[in-house]
Amino acid sequence: MQLFKFYFLLCFTLLFICSCQTVKPYQRVYLNDPEMQMGKNNAERYEEHVQDIREGATPPGGATKSGGCGCN
Repeated sequence: MQLFKFYFLLCFTLLFICSCQTVKPYQRVYLNDPEMQMGKNNAERYEEHVQDIREGATPPGGATKSGGCGCN
């Protein structure tokens, strides 16, 4: 059992060490790219907005009410 724990800890440590990577200063700009952030990207939000308008769940302009006919 001790040998199993030792090998498990060794494998875990090796995987943890291998997964670390240094980032060069000129590459750091790409880490802040909006496409790499968690959550929905612009295309998904736009598709959801269009689907909401078609269903009549939200008005297309915000102030006016929509019937949801999809003729926007």
